[in-house]
This record gives sequence, C-alpha cells and structure tokens, in this order.
Amino acid sequence: MCAHDDRTSSTSEAKDGTGDVSRDRLQRRTVRTLALTQIVAGVGVATGFGVATLMAVELAGTPELVGLELTASTLGSAAAAAILAAVAHQYGRRRALMSGYLVGAVGAAVCVAAALSSNFWLFVLGMILYGSAQVAGLQARFAAGDLAAESERGRAVSFVLWASTIGSIAGPNLSGVAAAVDDTLDIPDLSGNFLFALVGFLIAVGMIGIWLRPDPLLRSREGLEPPGERQKPRRIAPLSTFAAPDARLSLVALSTSHLVMVSLMAMTMLHISHSGMSMGWVGLAFSLHLAGMSGFSPVFGWLADVIGRPSTLVVGLLLSLVSLLVLGTSPATVSWSSATGLLLLGLGWSCVMVTGSVLLSESVTTEHRLLAQGGSDTLMLLCGALGSACSGVIVGNFGFPTLNVIAAVVVLPALLLALSSVRRSRQGEGGKSAAVKAAA
Repeated sequence: MCAHDDRTSSTSEAKDGTGDVSRDRLQRRTVRTLALTQIVAGVGVATGFGVATLMAVELAGTPELVGLELTASTLGSAAAAAILAAVAHQYGRRRALMSGYLVGAVGAAVCVAAALSSNFWLFVLGMILYGSAQVAGLQARFAAGDLAAESERGRAVSFVLWASTIGSIAGPNLSGVAAAVDDTLDIPDLSGNFLFALVGFLIAVGMIGIWLRPDPLLRSREGLEPPGERQKPRRIAPLSTFAAPDARLSLVALSTSHLVMVSLMAMTMLHISHSGMSMGWVGLAFSLHLAGMSGFSPVFGWLADVIGRPSTLVVGLLLSLVSLLVLGTSPATVSWSSATGLLLLGLGWSCVMVTGSVLLSESVTTEHRLLAQGGSDTLMLLCGALGSACSGVIVGNFGFPTLNVIAAVVVLPALLLALSSVRRSRQGEGGKSAAVKAAA
C-alpha cells in the first residue's frame, strides 16, 4: 500500500507542478531529511545501547548471561539488514526506513516492559528488535546516494553519516534527564533511556513519512523499469551479486574494517581501564574514537570524489594498520599513544565505511543494488559480532598485542585487493589516454 502511495504521490506532484523540481534540488532535500532523521534517531540508538549492559546486569541475576543482550542485538541487526533491503527493493526507501525505526520503537517498548517485569529474556527479545533501528540508520547512507551525481555521491553519503555523530554524542549525555524521568514516573532505573529511544524512533518515523517524498529510490528508477514489475528479491544477496571486482572489494573492505574496529574498540577500552586512571580519562579516549568514526566523514567523502574510490579505500585501510601498530605498542594506560591509536582506528573505519558504501552502490546493476547493500550490511554486522566474540578470548589467552597482530593480518587481504583495484584503474586510464593519442 505504501509503495502505491509513493508512486501515486510522484504522479500527483508532477501534475501540480512540484514534480518539475529538479533532480539536484530533490537530492538536496533528501539529504537534509536523512541527516535530520539521523540526529533524532541517533540519540535513540546511543541512549539505549549506552545502558544496555547495565540493565542486563540488573536483570540477568548471573554474570554469565551479561553480554548476551548485545550479541542478540547484533544478530537482530544482521537479519534486519537483509529484510529492510528487500522491503526497499519492493516498496522504496521510505517504507523500509519507517519499518526499521518502527520495529526499533517496539523493541524499546519491550525493553521497558522487561525492566518493569524484571525479565531478562524479554529484555533480550527487546534488544533483538531494537537493533532494527541501528540498521535503518546504516541504510540511510545508501538512500543519500540514490539520486546523487557520481561526482558528489561520496559527499552525500558522508554527510548523512556525519549527522549521526550529533546523536551519538547527545544520547549518552541525556542519562541524567532519563534518570529524572525514572524517578518522576516511578519506573525502574535506566528505563527512561529506552523511553527516550522510543520517542526518538517515532519522531524519525514521522519525519521520514512526511518529508521523504517523493521516495528517492523510486524516483531514481523512473524510466528504468515499468512500475509494478519488479521481482521480489531474495532475502540475502546471492554471491553472484558481487561478481564485479569493485563489488567484491567493497564487501571485503567493509566487513574487514568493521570486524577490526569492533574487536579493538572494546578490548582497548578494557586494556587501558585496568591502569587505575580515572574513568574521565578513559571516557576522553573513547570520545576521540567516536569523533574519528564519524566526525571526519565529510573529508573522506570529498576525498573519495576527488581521488577515486579505490585510492581512498587504500587510505582507510592504511589508517587502520597504523592504528593497530600504535595500539599494539601502547602501554596499558591512557596515554597519547593509546588515544592516538583509538582516533586512528575510528578514522580508518570512517574512511572505509564512506568509500566502500559508495563504491558498492556504483559497482552493481540497478537490479541487484538493494540486494548487494542488504547483503553487505548483513555480513558486516556478522563480522562485527564475530570480532566481539573472539577478541576477548584472544586477549585473555595471548594478550592485547597479539590481538593487534592478528587484526593486522586480517586487514592485509583487503589492502592488497584495494591496491590491485587502484593499479587496474590506472592501467585503464592509461589505455584510454593511449587510444586518444592514437586517434589524434
């Protein structure tokens, strides 16, 4: 029904004159809408995830179960990535993003119900649903590129990612207000954080429903395929979707970067927190990491548009390798080296996330694009879950420096693929130049 409404609204707008709005103007409005939505929904995502482990401690009753809530959320996010991509393929971005945030809102409500009933397993269910909102935020970056010109797609994607920084920073800082809400409503501690998330997700649904018109994905398809004739996609992208070399490079780079970032982020914080330094200094180091993850994404979007996607991927992967060298040799305390390593780790992830997302969208056919985007996010999130699960075992048995060495080995194949792509593109440019000279 929603898909019919989106296509109908496009037709009606054309009749009343608003359909004459240029593609560039519509793209700017789409990016603004997505950026504002990222801020509001980002507050909700950060608010809930920031206290999820603390609430699990209160509800689990045994330390062995703590951590299961984040694992469940990650697996829920991985499943939602494929499902929301399928919804977008069939009905457009607007329906998919609204669905993601609505399911996340239901998850937030279930988490509050779990706190009221002191039920840990109900909380785990709520976190599974909650992860859908995180995926909607991730897929908004692809929506920013649907109508973008190739020369500006990197900047559009990076700006939407950058907007999430505001929500990520503001969310945890609302904990004091959330505590006041707990007292006012006489509900269990930390429940107010999930009430904030619930409100944030519902506001995001309203913003997308009202302002994301016409649907950018449906508008980008106009003239490419007859309305209503799209085939229903499979839930997971088939491997043939990534047959193009650049598509494979994007998939490997995004998954590798996310695995390394998740593994090192958690273990570095644990590594430096054992030094006896105040949590204020530990929090400052973590803030630098968060700033690196999204605060500089517009720079990387510009770089991807200027020097090319594969070359920028090389930059991001090299930043990750340097961060591993710095972190692996840093002392077990908050220091300039550990803070710098965390910053570089975030910068490398941001560079690969922006560039890999753009390259993926450009390297597959329109028919397979949504499948590739959903499959890529699914694999990326699963790799993050794998990294989170394995990193603690590695550090516990072999030490923190060994984790950095293993992570560096994992990065190398992606770096070699990126370098190969750069060489291939330069050879192609050289061939074109030679052909032009010969014709002249």
